Amino acid sequence: MSVAYRPDIDGLRAVAVSSVVLFHAFPEFLPGGFVGVDIFFVISGYLITGIVTSDLQAKTFSLTTFYQRRIRRIFPALIAVLATTVFASLHLLPPDELHSLGRNAVASVLFSANLLLLSEVNYFDIDAHLKPLLHLWSLGIEEQFYLVWPLILWALPQRRRPIAVIIGLVASFALNIAMVGSHPTATFFLPFTRAWELMAGACLVFTPPQSRAVREIAAVIGIVAIEGSFFLFNAKTQFPGWAAALPVGGAALIIMSEGALINRLLSLKPCVGIGLISYSLYLWHWPVLVLLQVYLFRPLNDTIGFVAVVLALVLAVLTYFAIERPLRRRSRVWQLAAAMSVVGALGLFAAFVKVPDLPSQLQAMLNAPNGVDAWRVHDCMLLDGEAGDFQNCSENKRPLIAVWGDSTASALIPGFKKLQETLEFGLAQLTVSSCPPLLVHAHTLSQYCLEKNAEIVRRIAEIKPNIVVLEAIWDVNDRLETTRPTIDALRAAGVARIIILGPVPVWRGGLPNAAVAYFRQTGKVIPERTSQFVDQESGDKLMNDIARDLGVEYVSIRSALCRGNECLAHVDGSLTARDIIHLTKAGSEFVVQKIAPQLRIN
Repeated sequence: MSVAYRPDIDGLRAVAVSSVVLFHAFPEFLPGGFVGVDIFFVISGYLITGIVTSDLQAKTFSLTTFYQRRIRRIFPALIAVLATTVFASLHLLPPDELHSLGRNAVASVLFSANLLLLSEVNYFDIDAHLKPLLHLWSLGIEEQFYLVWPLILWALPQRRRPIAVIIGLVASFALNIAMVGSHPTATFFLPFTRAWELMAGACLVFTPPQSRAVREIAAVIGIVAIEGSFFLFNAKTQFPGWAAALPVGGAALIIMSEGALINRLLSLKPCVGIGLISYSLYLWHWPVLVLLQVYLFRPLNDTIGFVAVVLALVLAVLTYFAIERPLRRRSRVWQLAAAMSVVGALGLFAAFVKVPDLPSQLQAMLNAPNGVDAWRVHDCMLLDGEAGDFQNCSENKRPLIAVWGDSTASALIPGFKKLQETLEFGLAQLTVSSCPPLLVHAHTLSQYCLEKNAEIVRRIAEIKPNIVVLEAIWDVNDRLETTRPTIDALRAAGVARIIILGPVPVWRGGLPNAAVAYFRQTGKVIPERTSQFVDQESGDKLMNDIARDLGVEYVSIRSALCRGNECLAHVDGSLTARDIIHLTKAGSEFVVQKIAPQLRIN
């Protein structure tokens, strides 16, 4: 037994998938389009709860049958997308990104893409937007829901199921609110902090029917809430948090308003048609966007976005009619499981294989040490939400140099360690992922960053370094006014010399990608210096002016790496950057050696 088909829910799926696709292809056009995923969660919670409870009441429920249906629904299109994406990536991605994709493919096969992505989205994961399987985090959450929630419903007496839904909703939402400020990444990816969105849909199964007038009003409020979230939110909105309640509530109101005018509009054939292919379209759109950018080695623009959307639509239609719909009805579960296992094996191959068509010189550059082992991650380079105190991050030598900043500051540590072989000085590392050394709210600076930076100032007052070096991705609106409190606090702590290091060169798409793209375009190894893939200036002059206005010293990292518009791409058989901005071990050692005379350590 199953719940009655509702075309308006397919129409709501169309709204959800269209918003996500438009957000990824044209982010400025629909800045809050990412909330389409939250709408999907509400729909899934409603449908799965309705199916399970209907079968339980009819005494026809079987866990085996339920999971077989889910496999037939989820696996066919997913297998096609995963296999195609991994195969294409073998010929397009550089080693690190290919290995990451392989791990993500395996995680997707094991219903845990969100958990793996949570472990990867950290200090140097600047290229997350170029991961072809990044979008499967949401599928991981839904799959985990499918594994656990039917068991709970099956185990509970009928009268206690609504209570379980309410408890799950309230507890998960409270956890989401409690964690989003201090652990935003974990809150985004964990099933516990997202479960309330699925529970919001589940609640509707136990909600009694409303009058026609109530449904009409609720539907209007619901669509306004959803449309409003598309434009009120953007990539900088703290999410999910309280903000997610707007699209989640909107979706819930529309689902409960069956028969209202809005729902009848959603039931129109064009909306239903897009809703029917929404799963395949969601699966295809992101790898198409990413791999098209990688192949062309151009940033996303309207032209690439339009081509990608059209291609994804074509693939989605073909997948729905040729794979998804036929196999959903006729396939055997063991055959789908075997095919998924083959995809998992292909993912394992991608996770460990060397990129076959790259010359040995380029392979060596790509595989050279990145220096991350010297960053002292979790101890002296804290990640999001970690509660370290930096007590073991300062050496007992004089003069003492304290390096304070984000992960780009951590990337300088291998260079300072190398410099210690020729100069006598102590080193203190006080770095926090994604946290520039600022003490006031600025742009995307989180409360966690502000608290940790305040701790760092207290630690600096204790260890009394001779020199404090500040380095970060200086991405704030008013750099002078937001940097001044930092300088004032350091002077109050008795720091004799304060040095601001300028921004590193920004390699569009990441230097490893650029090196691979250059070889595939020309058949040659990327030149030692090039202007082809690097952004110009990157705020160097602005930061120099700010340092002058604040009365502190300024050292340009760009000047150390670049001559005019040409920047150093590789040195001593290694690329100088491991992604868009983080220096490799060789790049760090080269930079610090170059700027050492300006640091005047002894």
